[in-house]
Amino acid sequence: MKSFFNAIGNLFRKPVTTPFPAAPTYIPDDYRGLIVFEESLCIWCRKCEMACPPGAIVFSQDIETGKQEYHYSPYVCIYCQECVRACPAPGALLQSAEPGHPGLKEQNLNNGWNKLFDDALESRAAYAAEKKRKQAEEKAKKEAEAKAAAAKANEDNKPTDQV
Repeated sequence: MKSFFNAIGNLFRKPVTTPFPAAPTYIPDDYRGLIVFEESLCIWCRKCEMACPPGAIVFSQDIETGKQEYHYSPYVCIYCQECVRACPAPGALLQSAEPGHPGLKEQNLNNGWNKLFDDALESRAAYAAEKKRKQAEEKAKKEAEAKAAAAKANEDNKPTDQV
């Protein structure tokens, strides 16, 4: 019976919640918001990726050019600020309380983050393998040139038999 009177009393009381559309939401001073990436300031060291506990930051790499691309998922992020602390480039990563910050990309909740994450790791592994293959190819080419030069030098130094 007590809950019935409590429910009836609540009909005539002011709501406890914030009237969101009418009044702005309170944001505390120490609020840690979404991660904002500034590509022009990044030195591409990937320390933020290594420091991120849930794996919300990943870099993919183009196999041909070696150019890296930054990917961030706000749905995986726990807003711990470890990536911002780990970043050696001042201003490349920061946290913003503004939802419409220009450094934020619009993302869909079902954006296939797991596939993107796996593809990014595969692209970096493929780039490393391609780089290793090219280095081995260059080394083999230099060795072949050195052998050819040595063979030519031996041929030039051979005494000729004259009759």
